Amino acid sequence: IEDAFRAGHQAMVPIIIGANDRDLPVGSAASKDELFVSFGPDADAARKVHDPTGDQTLDELKQQVFGDKVMTEPARHLANEVARSGQPVWLYRFSYVAESQRGALKGTLHGFEIPYTFNIPGVLVGADKVTPNDRIMGNLASSYWVQFGLTGDPNGGGRPEWPRYDPAADRLLLFTNGGVIVGTDPLKGRIDLWQKVWDRAGKTAR
Repeated sequence: IEDAFRAGHQAMVPIIIGANDRDLPVGSAASKDELFVSFGPDADAARKVHDPTGDQTLDELKQQVFGDKVMTEPARHLANEVARSGQPVWLYRFSYVAESQRGALKGTLHGFEIPYTFNIPGVLVGADKVTPNDRIMGNLASSYWVQFGLTGDPNGGGRPEWPRYDPAADRLLLFTNGGVIVGTDPLKGRIDLWQKVWDRAGKTAR
C-alpha cells in the first residue's frame, strides 16, 4: 500500500476511516507469553500497556491485541498515508454501545457502528429497546456520513466539528456513550506498539 501511495496510484478522493474500540480480533495464542512475543523487543512494554497487574484474562488480551493488530492500527496507518498524499481524511473511533447492551458488552464490536451510520439502531437491539440516546447517536452518526456522501466533507448542520486528520496531531472524532467529542486517541499507546512492530519488519510486512 505504501508503494501505491508513493506512486500516486490511489483514487484521490476524500476518505472517512476508523475502527471500533472492540474491533475484530483475528489471531490465536495459547498463552500470554505467546501473545506478547509477537511484539518482539517491545514485549515487556506491551505487557505493561495491556496487562499491568498481570490479572487480565487471555481472552481479553487477545481481544485487545488482535483487534489492534488487524483493525485499529491499520486504520490509522491508512489515514496517515492518505493525509500525507494531500487527500482530506477524517479518522474516528466508535465506542458507543446501545444502552440496553451495556451490561453485556464492554465496547463496540466489529460492524456494530453500521446501524448508527445508517440511522437504524433498532437492527442491533430491536425497535422496542432503542432509547432516546440511541436515537440521538443514530441521527448524529448518520448525519456525518450523509453529509460526507453529499459534499466530501462530514461537517455542517451544527454538529460538533470533525477536524481533518493530521498525522502530526493526535486528534480524532470519538463516538462515545457520553456523546461525540473530539479528542486524543484513547488507544494510542496500544496501537503505537503495533506501528513499531511493522516499522521494524518493513512496510511491506503489512
